[in-house]
Amino acid sequence: METVSSPPPAGTRALHTTVAVACAGAAALHFAYAPGHFGVNTGHGLFFVAVAWVQVAIAVLAVRARPAPRTALLGAAAFNLGVAAVWLVSRTAGISGEVEPVRFPDGLAVALELTAAVAAVAAVAGWLANVRLREASAGAWAGASAVAVAALVTASLAPSTGGGHDHGNDGGTEAAAAHAHGDAAGAAKGHTTGGGGAAAAEPAGAHGHTTDTSASAWEKERLKALMGGLSVEEVTAQREASRAFVEQQLRTRSSVLRALPADEAEARIKTYVDWQLAHALQAEHGDDKDGKSSGNHTDGPQEWKPLAPAVNAELQRQLKAAGTVIPKFPTAAEAMAGGYMQVTPWVPGIGAHYLNVGLTVDGRFDPTRPEMLLYNGNSPSSELVGVSYAVLGESPPEGFAGGNDTWHDHPSLCIVGSMVVGSDATPEALCDSVGGKKGAGFGTTLWMSHLWQVPGWESYWGLFSSESPAINLATTDVGRS
Repeated sequence: METVSSPPPAGTRALHTTVAVACAGAAALHFAYAPGHFGVNTGHGLFFVAVAWVQVAIAVLAVRARPAPRTALLGAAAFNLGVAAVWLVSRTAGISGEVEPVRFPDGLAVALELTAAVAAVAAVAGWLANVRLREASAGAWAGASAVAVAALVTASLAPSTGGGHDHGNDGGTEAAAAHAHGDAAGAAKGHTTGGGGAAAAEPAGAHGHTTDTSASAWEKERLKALMGGLSVEEVTAQREASRAFVEQQLRTRSSVLRALPADEAEARIKTYVDWQLAHALQAEHGDDKDGKSSGNHTDGPQEWKPLAPAVNAELQRQLKAAGTVIPKFPTAAEAMAGGYMQVTPWVPGIGAHYLNVGLTVDGRFDPTRPEMLLYNGNSPSSELVGVSYAVLGESPPEGFAGGNDTWHDHPSLCIVGSMVVGSDATPEALCDSVGGKKGAGFGTTLWMSHLWQVPGWESYWGLFSSESPAINLATTDVGRS
């Protein structure tokens, strides 16, 4: 047992103060960003809270009247270095296949943890034990370091430096849907065709997955539109309904999961769906194909190019022809009877996709023969909300007259048993874990374009906009049908 009969020298006490202040600052950051991580799963949130409480205990121990035991200080150094190592892995090799960017809050937390570790080792080694230091100077150091750390921690919580918490989600929706690991604040471009659900914004977090924190006015508008102004309870219910749908698809479609023990299969399913829900609105941001942008969806409301009279007349003819499809498939039940099958869960902004493979393989564009039909939910009674054209080829087809239709592709979706359960951004290892395969599955590029002219479901972002604000959490039948 270690015993001490007198207070340590002033220099050693200054090192103890450094350990305490640094750990207190890191703990404050972990407490501040823990709530967002509980949205991923309880384990993530508990990790943040546990780290914070241990750092609080270290801070208290370090400022005792008598010096902390050597073993306790070395343990404090090892603990902080371990937490910093977790951060380093997430920013280099990546966790679950995702390499995360460095943000101010997590960088500050790691700097404080490294400072605490070095100061603890220095105190044990007695580096300042023989340094003459006036009591007033030691007190001044304690006060100045505490003020500096408090200022830095406070700055990390400000939107302009720390990443911000306001993602434009009114009515408390953000609080309900917030979850860590890259949640959907920065998602003005594109969409995810997997994960299928009510996911909203996440605060950027120390040691956690972060999002683009410079949300533009358009990004905030997009998020508000896709959330539909629902309450916290409604968003939570819809998210759980979306979770249940994707989990069931994995259970019934994956031969890999069926071959595993039930507890291991369920653990993989939970990990997978947690990731998809956490990225449901920001996963498709021009994800790369061979290191280059794959295109994906255009950003924001559609810019309409003026058309010459003859071209406009041809476009109107094509749109009228496309409109003849609408009364044939009013619900998903008619779509399935007509040769279409569901290939994606319902996703805000784009709906659930039903594909007719026979129409797809011919590689031609015909306004009266849309390869995909879009519905407002995952049930047979879900309503038609739009149509989508999907044409195989090395380059986009000419499509509708005038060139205002926008085409995108998805080169590396995660597919399990013909159902798209994850976006291009899904890490390959994560897709493999549930028996999925990355790729579009056609051997060549599948070019897609949406058309929003179903009465009552028109998109005010544009006739051919990549996403439609009419397809939102308030208008879906997910969780209601």
